[in-house]
Amino acid sequence: MKAFKTKQLAVSGLMAALVMVGTMLVQVPTPTKGYIHIGDSMVYLCGIILGPFTGGLAAGVGSLLADVSTGYGIYAPATFVIKALDAAAVGCFYNLLTAGSSTWSARLTGYALGALSGGSIMVVGYLAYETFLYGFPTAVVGVAANITQAVGGAVLAFPLLPALVRLDIRNRMK
Repeated sequence: MKAFKTKQLAVSGLMAALVMVGTMLVQVPTPTKGYIHIGDSMVYLCGIILGPFTGGLAAGVGSLLADVSTGYGIYAPATFVIKALDAAAVGCFYNLLTAGSSTWSARLTGYALGALSGGSIMVVGYLAYETFLYGFPTAVVGVAANITQAVGGAVLAFPLLPALVRLDIRNRMK
């Protein structure tokens, strides 16, 4: 049991680092003083690889650290919660729809529904937080950027899914 916990901790730390690097790699500023990035691709994969709870924590920590490290600390508390819920939603849908099924249609459906729900959580979460920070009219301006980020993250992560399936990474984590 101890080796499993150590392995899970190591992979969780690695995934948090990948989220952080992906988030910091390319940052395009938005009108709401936030930024668009490609880290959401890793957020989605956290939920799939590590499961909803552990994947959510890794995604939240990695995203929070990226915000703090790049001068967007005002977003860090909300980012932790939003990205954790984002990854958890992807992990829940993917795990639920692929449990006991190895078909690509189940995997594609689970991924698509997970990315749609996780992306929606992200868009609504930042809309609520930016409404609190800047008011609703300013927050609405950021919705298009957040939708772009959610869709871009889903598109970037999807090609990695077949490799993860071939490696049977989810079962190796159990």
